[in-house]
Amino acid sequence: MNRLILWIFTIFSVGTIASCKKNDSASIVGNWNLVSDSTRFVGVDTVNSYHSYYIGQPSDYYDFNKNGNLYVKEGSHLDTMAYQVLPGNQVGCVAAPGDEESYTTSNITATSATFNILYNSPEGTLTKIIYLTR
Repeated sequence: MNRLILWIFTIFSVGTIASCKKNDSASIVGNWNLVSDSTRFVGVDTVNSYHSYYIGQPSDYYDFNKNGNLYVKEGSHLDTMAYQVLPGNQVGCVAAPGDEESYTTSNITATSATFNILYNSPEGTLTKIIYLTR
């Protein structure tokens, strides 16, 4: 009887361990180099609309810390925001209370990541495509 209980427990344990999924946040945690940032803003009044393409410099980075903060350096611009990994291959970022951006990960590997960002505000719509490498 004890062997049967031990056998059932072993099978259950192996099945439980084998079915565990890797934590998605572990795949983005760490320092990333910025390759490029394509940004387009379409304002409610087209006077304020623009498109820019930024090529990353060696000192630029996106640092997803394990404490849930994202630190960004892009040129002379520094930014800090809270982030969390969300279902559906997304990363939610909050730069300020009530100011949320959704980073959709279209491709992420151990050495590269592509983020598509859509941000709607009363002033207009911002779309970005950010390419990162490690």
